[in-house]
Amino acid sequence: MSQDPQHPEPDHLPAAHRGPAPSHALQLRGNHALGMPIAQAPAPQEEDDDTLDLRDLWRMVVKHKGLLVSVAIGGLLVALLLSFIKTPLYLATTTVQVDKRAARVVKFAQDADANQDVDERTALGTQLELLKSRVLAERVIDELQLDRQGLPMPTAAAPAGDAAPAGSDAEPEAPEATGWQAMMGNLLDRIKDSYGKIREPASNSAERLNREQVLKAFNDTVKAEQVRNSRMLRVQVENASPQLAARIANSVAEGFIALNLERRMDSSSYAKTFLETQLGLTKAKLEESERKLNEYARSRNILTLDEKTNVLNQTFTEYSTALTKAEQDVIKTDSDYEAIRTAPDTSRQVLESKTIQDYKAQISKLDQDYQEAGKVYKDDFPKMKQLRAQMDELNSRIKAEVQSILASVRNQAQTAKRQEQLIRSRLQQTRAEIMQAQDRSVDFNLLKREVDTNRELYNGLLQQVKEVGVAGGVETNNIQVVDKAEVPLFPYKPKLALNAAIGLLAGIVLGLGIVFLMESMDDSIKFADEVEKLLQVPLLGVIPKVKEKTNLTSLALLVHEDPRGHIAEAYRSVRTALQFSTADGAPRRLVLTSTTKNEGKSTTALALAINFAQMGAKVVLIDADMRNPSVHKYLNLPNTAGLSNYLSGHGKPGEITRMSAIDNLMVITAGPIPPSPVDLLTGPRLGELMDLLEVRGAQYIIFDGPPVLGLADAIVLGNQVHSVLFVAQASQTRKSHIKDAFRRLRMAGVMPCGVVLTKTTAQNTAYYTYDNYYGYGVDSPAPKPPAAGQGDRTEPSLTAA
Repeated sequence: MSQDPQHPEPDHLPAAHRGPAPSHALQLRGNHALGMPIAQAPAPQEEDDDTLDLRDLWRMVVKHKGLLVSVAIGGLLVALLLSFIKTPLYLATTTVQVDKRAARVVKFAQDADANQDVDERTALGTQLELLKSRVLAERVIDELQLDRQGLPMPTAAAPAGDAAPAGSDAEPEAPEATGWQAMMGNLLDRIKDSYGKIREPASNSAERLNREQVLKAFNDTVKAEQVRNSRMLRVQVENASPQLAARIANSVAEGFIALNLERRMDSSSYAKTFLETQLGLTKAKLEESERKLNEYARSRNILTLDEKTNVLNQTFTEYSTALTKAEQDVIKTDSDYEAIRTAPDTSRQVLESKTIQDYKAQISKLDQDYQEAGKVYKDDFPKMKQLRAQMDELNSRIKAEVQSILASVRNQAQTAKRQEQLIRSRLQQTRAEIMQAQDRSVDFNLLKREVDTNRELYNGLLQQVKEVGVAGGVETNNIQVVDKAEVPLFPYKPKLALNAAIGLLAGIVLGLGIVFLMESMDDSIKFADEVEKLLQVPLLGVIPKVKEKTNLTSLALLVHEDPRGHIAEAYRSVRTALQFSTADGAPRRLVLTSTTKNEGKSTTALALAINFAQMGAKVVLIDADMRNPSVHKYLNLPNTAGLSNYLSGHGKPGEITRMSAIDNLMVITAGPIPPSPVDLLTGPRLGELMDLLEVRGAQYIIFDGPPVLGLADAIVLGNQVHSVLFVAQASQTRKSHIKDAFRRLRMAGVMPCGVVLTKTTAQNTAYYTYDNYYGYGVDSPAPKPPAAGQGDRTEPSLTAA
């Protein structure tokens, strides 16, 4: 079945036969036709899921951990270097307490403190801004002479607009522009003028500029802040000299206290001067108003007893009281007279009369004696008559006494009425006089009211002047120094630990940014679990990257030389996955293809062929990549005749099929490179070859196909064979390319049965740890030395970095 090696091997074959197609052409063979109707499952919808979960992020970090650690250490070293280069600064801190109001030695009912009603936060904010004020800064600078202690002094700018000396050579003036050129020139001049005003100071005084620069440096080094939840203000000063930092901090606190006292004293002095002026004016007004009041009262004969009343008012009040009392007396006497007249026995005067009561007592006693005598004597008995005569006499006396009381009460009533009339008449007369007096005293009341107002103003101002004078003399400060600034012992900045942490954190962030940028720009398949999510096809296996150098012509031969090695176990797992991929077992005809070259396609085809041959099955490996054949190189076989010879009609199956050094494995090389491989694959002879090989006992036919992108060979071959296994290289095959390859296959009616991911590492396969699983068991035997005649050529697709 092998060809004579002495037969010359042509480099290229003539074009395929273009005569009339034989009766068994490809388009007539229902089971091998390129355009045959194939029941296709709808292609799964491809979803671009670019979201990353924590697991993906962790795998990215682990993948680039070397870069991440390097950048983090670099950031740490840069931070430490900058910290050591930077000039050490010392921090001096002083703390002052600001009370709500100053403690008063003398307290008054109305305090003159203007801040008593100010909100606490507003008051503290005001004090904090005063602590940052320009006045205090200039005071400390002048006190410590900070502008003479090495602070930067700006160079005075040369005055602009100096006229050129007379007689100097001057260029002739350019002709005046007109039109749009003049407009553009004016616009540019205005822009330059505005820019110059923004950039240049308004004053060119060197002293003024130096002062501003010193103030700016002072404000940059002195910081003031409020201590949270307290009435304390903290002053912090940074300086390269620890002694100077402490001096500045203490001077700021002392100057702040002195400035506050001066402001209070100035305020009290101004208030006293103002009040004294107003007091003099008010006193003059009071004197003038009193003088006018007295003159008016004298001219109108108005007599005043006090500040609130006069004689007429007092008289009217007394007559009103007397009239009320007289009316009450009249009512009382009339009531008593009617009571006595209608019911004398029960009236108060009768009952209170002792004479009448004595008479009634005597009558009661005589009546009792009469009753006792009536029991012995008759009524006409002299004694009985005598007793009746005595009782009648007493009754007559009682009536006479009642009439006397009634006459007395009637006289009292008449007297009360006459008195009431007299008082009422006098009251009416007094009222008339008062009305006349009121008409005359309208102006008097106006003058009196003005006098009262001026007197109140005068008394209030006089009191305020006395209080301000006393308070100004005993004024105390409401600001106290709690902690004086001490000379710091150690520098405040740079903070090595903080800077190192920031540098390390910045390095980590920068490293993560670089990692994420690299990963976002890297469109390759980086992880094994991305295959199924991206392509919607099963991942049949992952092939680890072999780092050890070997003298074998192909790493696929490790499957034969080292059956218990990592590579052999990995390809054996692919074979097992193929056996369970369909209900009938592994596909009998299988094409291996990839996106582009150098992705491990040929190695995978050879390794799978060896794996199936090791099972005892008859396997035929066909090199269908007639543009770049490689199987004959891996197995050290001649390529004088092969698949291209048979498909072009210049060879027979027995002439192109060769036995390999591996049991049960036969190989059909690609043969000479034809002018148009796709035309040869389209013809019916490929189907006839597969049928013939199966008739002769081949159980598995494996094709090493060409890549998909850029060529039509793999699509035509897939339609002929129907079972396609796709090979992709980890961290190399781009997702967009493999999507395009799958799209082309699906459009041609070819659906790959799975994907094999090659050249994987632990970074690409988080769930596949070859060191722990592949090669499980006893130690593998050492690889056998290469067979005689085998070259030392290695496959570039799997040994390349």
